[in-house]
Amino acid sequence: MNYDGKVALVTGAAQGIGFAAAHEFANAGAKVLLADRSPGVADAARQIGSEQNVAHFVGDVSSSADCAQMVERTLERFGRLDFAFNNAGIGSFSAPVDEVADDDWQKLINVNLSGVFYCIKHQVPAMRKNGGGVIVNNASVLGIRALPDTSVMYTAAKHGVIGLTRQVAVNHGAEGIRCVAVCPGLIETLLIDPDDQGGIIDGGISADTKRWFLDRTPQQRIGIPEDIARVVLNLCSDSSAFINGTHIVIDGGLTQG
Repeated sequence: MNYDGKVALVTGAAQGIGFAAAHEFANAGAKVLLADRSPGVADAARQIGSEQNVAHFVGDVSSSADCAQMVERTLERFGRLDFAFNNAGIGSFSAPVDEVADDDWQKLINVNLSGVFYCIKHQVPAMRKNGGGVIVNNASVLGIRALPDTSVMYTAAKHGVIGLTRQVAVNHGAEGIRCVAVCPGLIETLLIDPDDQGGIIDGGISADTKRWFLDRTPQQRIGIPEDIARVVLNLCSDSSAFINGTHIVIDGGLTQG
């Protein structure tokens, strides 16, 4: 793929899947803006390329104003927006629904669902200016089915991302804007890493739960960020020009069992 002259915006790009996708876009010749709430996104941008081709923005996707600013910064730096990968999200713990705190529910929905909506809200007008573009939203296998020992609020939010993706695709396909979701299985990122004592950290999963997923994945491995990033780039390419409003499962076969 050759993305010379194209511009991509990636959220949650300081590490993990977002960083891998930003790196792949840059390698394909695109100019890239990396956005993240972590100031570490500046270092991530420097690792990927020069200031001429790579920029960064520190902001929170749960703020519509921040999402507007990150799109505006992309346009100011690079003049257009062709691709957006709405990847930013937070993890959660499994708990009975009656034990889920209202504040925890709202926090996760604000980031994992409303954050995707806010990004799209401001990306669509920017893409419309240059005749179209591609929006890829990061959902999850938990966006298409429920699995044991997983978070009710995370599952609900990711189902919402799938519905949002479908409706945006229907509403804006005639404007040349495609919208697709990717549904990763278990991917080796900070969201799943246990701490040094084998316990769980904020948004992490236990070693036993990780083993549960691994045992049920036919490929017998956990995915890596590049597994998702390469699919995102393919979905943005002309070879995927008739893919719209759907979701692509990237889970090593986990959900086939």
